[in-house]
Amino acid sequence: MLETAFCEKYGINSVQVLRRFHSKKNEVILFSFLLTSNREEKWIVKKFKNPARCQKEAEILTLLYDAGLAVPKIIYAAADHLVLSYLPGITFLEWLEREEKAGCPKENYLSCLHDFARWLKAFYQITAQKLSPGLILGDVNLRNFLLGEKFFGLDFEDCRPGLPEEDLGRFCAYVLTYNPAFTRWKYQFVAACKEIVAEKLNLTWGPVFLELQKELESMSRRRKKQNLAADFYRQGRAFNLIP
Repeated sequence: MLETAFCEKYGINSVQVLRRFHSKKNEVILFSFLLTSNREEKWIVKKFKNPARCQKEAEILTLLYDAGLAVPKIIYAAADHLVLSYLPGITFLEWLEREEKAGCPKENYLSCLHDFARWLKAFYQITAQKLSPGLILGDVNLRNFLLGEKFFGLDFEDCRPGLPEEDLGRFCAYVLTYNPAFTRWKYQFVAACKEIVAEKLNLTWGPVFLELQKELESMSRRRKKQNLAADFYRQGRAFNLIP
């Protein structure tokens, strides 16, 4: 999995697998590397099934990191894998599940949503300035964000031109449908996204709502489940989420 050039460059004496991360698209592993200097380094190795996506992620990560956005640093780039700095913390999904299980009130998660909104705004601004056209994330799975010493973004191989409303609409659809789906707590969280994230990004809710609805319909087809959009409508109006 690791190139000889990488091992020689950093003087790798031994390698130990510490953790394998959930990923449907790639192989993502946390390694402990023992260097010839007797120093230990913990780095993530992300191996891509498609080398072209590896190159794309490397380019976008470099652009974002150099611009000062909170993303992993590339330690080494190969044709089909990246060695990345390890960022301690929990994923946005782990945080969301923990907060809901604890029944945390709205006041407890407002600061996290403000951090999320600031990170997204900076991402859109950086890509709009450096690229033409600017990019959206495309994949807003909550496992692609990390809450550590900062709010970090982790995955950029699905970035593409588009509108921020697409990202936020999909994000809200994902939040609502994580198990257990369509709970009162999740509706309140999405309502807070409308108040904080949409406002910070200067987005009107109508287009975001349409993307949310579109994603729920797409999920229903992919998962061969009941009409998730209809499930959303049953309580969505009570939380002022339906224009």
